[in-house]
Amino acid sequence: MKFFRFSNFYQGRLNKGDELIAALTNHLKEKNIKSGLILGIGAVSSAKLGYFNADTKKYEEELFNENMEIISLSGNISIKDNAIFPHIHAVLSKRDFSVAGGHLFSPTIVYAFEYQIYEFTGEPLIRQFDEETGLYLWNE
Repeated sequence: MKFFRFSNFYQGRLNKGDELIAALTNHLKEKNIKSGLILGIGAVSSAKLGYFNADTKKYEEELFNENMEIISLSGNISIKDNAIFPHIHAVLSKRDFSVAGGHLFSPTIVYAFEYQIYEFTGEPLIRQFDEETGLYLWNE
């Protein structure tokens, strides 16, 4: 088990119309953040969510083309295939107060989004493919 300390804290927002994953990844690259924690709130005008089916070892994806509020967004930052990788999950509320949640994929289009990033010290976590689960997991 590894323990990390936070070395830096970043706070910011994305612009209406930004693609959330791409815009966050660009911010991470600009600051060279390779390991950390992401939190956020806001709203999206569309979102692609995924559910990992453990039986098939594949994501089942659905695109929601509607305005939804981000009730909770959390994720981590690590390295996958030699690139900075934000791994993000979200819970989104619809107009009728029902919710949808899961792994956040592109394209997810921002209506308004505010985030916090806590950067970890030390060597970044590296994701490697795990045959047993079918997922890219931290190498510990």
